[in-house]
Amino acid sequence: MNPPPLDRRVRVLQVAAFALFALLALQLVRMQLFRSGHYQQLADELSTRAVPIEAARGIITDRNGVVLARNQPEFQVVVIPGELPAGPASRLATLAAVERATGVPLATLDDAVRAGEHPDAFAPVVIRDRLDTNAAIEARAALTGLDGVRVDAHPVRVYASGDLMPQILGYVGAIEPDEVSHYLNAGYALNDRVGRSGVELTYESFLRGQPGKHLISSHPSGREVARLADVAPQTGSDLVLSIDLRLQQAVRDALQDGIAKALPPGGRDASGQPALAAGAAVVMDVHTGELLALVSLPSYDANVFAGRTNSSALEALLNDPARPLLHRGYMEVHAPGSIFKPLVGAAALQEGIATPATRITSTGAITIQDIYNPGVRYVFRDWAAHGTLDFYGGIARSSDVYFYYLAGGYNQGDVHFEGLGADRVATYARGFGLGAATGLDLPGEAGGLVPDTKWKEDAIEEPWVLGDTYTFGIGQGYLTATPVQMAVAAAAIANGGDVLQPHVAHGLRRGGAVDVLPRAVRGHVPVDATNLEVVREAMRVAASPGGTAFEGKPDNVVIGGKTGTAEFGAQRPDGSYDSHGWYMGFAPYDNPQVAVIVYIEHGIGQTYAAPVAKRILEAYFALPPGQALVSR
Repeated sequence: MNPPPLDRRVRVLQVAAFALFALLALQLVRMQLFRSGHYQQLADELSTRAVPIEAARGIITDRNGVVLARNQPEFQVVVIPGELPAGPASRLATLAAVERATGVPLATLDDAVRAGEHPDAFAPVVIRDRLDTNAAIEARAALTGLDGVRVDAHPVRVYASGDLMPQILGYVGAIEPDEVSHYLNAGYALNDRVGRSGVELTYESFLRGQPGKHLISSHPSGREVARLADVAPQTGSDLVLSIDLRLQQAVRDALQDGIAKALPPGGRDASGQPALAAGAAVVMDVHTGELLALVSLPSYDANVFAGRTNSSALEALLNDPARPLLHRGYMEVHAPGSIFKPLVGAAALQEGIATPATRITSTGAITIQDIYNPGVRYVFRDWAAHGTLDFYGGIARSSDVYFYYLAGGYNQGDVHFEGLGADRVATYARGFGLGAATGLDLPGEAGGLVPDTKWKEDAIEEPWVLGDTYTFGIGQGYLTATPVQMAVAAAAIANGGDVLQPHVAHGLRRGGAVDVLPRAVRGHVPVDATNLEVVREAMRVAASPGGTAFEGKPDNVVIGGKTGTAEFGAQRPDGSYDSHGWYMGFAPYDNPQVAVIVYIEHGIGQTYAAPVAKRILEAYFALPPGQALVSR
């Protein structure tokens, strides 16, 4: 019996479908096994490419969690040269559309694209940035459908602390041409922004985090064909600074007032030029080396470098004679003046040159004969005629004559006093950490200079003379140091001799807990505990009524202190010089917690730097106690 006509037609269709699928299967086998012609070429041309996903940069906070640096999204139009149409006409049409949408001239677009084709044609080239949300939406709508052009959200660093610590925080910026190979080898993308200075640079590897990636299959034109996989980025660690923003503000205000008061009459220095209104101050934990405040004036707003660098603002900063980009706390050196005397005193005690009872008389000056011409006599003056002083009085009254004796000795007439000599002074100065960078975790630290007899012979090609030792012994002459170096020395006196490595980072946070940076000790001063205690006691006397450092003592707190005034520059007609004002102290005396250094470009230590130190210590002790501060 013949099947119905409908069943026959169905069978015909089934046979035809089977034949069709068989042909398709054979074609697939041929394409996979034999891969020839058009299909082989298409398969060969497809490639797999990893597109990086930028990781969010870790934030920076002060020790109490106050955010100092954060990320803020900023929109920008980018062109990916490797994804633009390959044909000249199509490429030109795309760039013309970008010109209409963004207002960027076609010639500028073409130059930017050509420059961006090497070394990585798939790295985005920014052609317009700083778009707000509405402008970004409009740009996305206008650029839809254009190959190789997109609107990206780009994180921009914003600094909430303004001008309080720009040199410490630093900034992030584009990779420089001569750094391209280094950063590409380290896994960065060509358009990544990296730490350029401050802690942004020092802790770049922690703040940056780990970028993610899109794994895509792409056409030779760069056009994405398929997304194969995603690897999520890992946010960078947060950096917790040791700086207390409240204390930083108080120190800045006190220093600013002190600088203004110390400017010479008429605002001009001894050479007739405008006097520089500048200075620095340091507050350091004497047990850990953490810097609780580190101020430099004049300063600038850290946000001048936020986003893409403002060239006119940068040029103004570079041309400012006050050099605000320089942090005077650790990047600039000066003669420390009489705050160096406690170090000389410690050396003299240790070497047996002096005891606490050693008495020296200052009539206001000493004279010595020229070693080559006995008929010539040199006068080395004291700042006052102090009379006869013991060791405590020598430091408390800051007698220059007392320290001329300790450093260089005195052999005139029937007076014979052996001094340390320049080389022993130098040895002890280096033992307190001077003459070399402290290891501060900020780039650009200056090392200063501790001179000795060989140094002068090699560097200046002149022999060392007794007068050099005298000026060395009172912290002047060739000796130079930074305020941070002097803070390390003050902390060593206060803590029993540990020469600490200072740092502005308290720790790193990933998730909840903070991984606190370990205490680092660079050495121990070559002075016995008994002799250090004598120096501390002498500094306590200096910060008591009648001592030169008394103006730096806060009410109801006993401290150790020392003032310094170092001459510099041209001589005035009356024979005087401009001078730097210094103050060095630690507090409280019985249980030292912090060391304080104040440096003022102009002025006298006792008159101008000491009151600043007093205000700083008052601000420190007024802070509420808690885990964020040094244990009380």
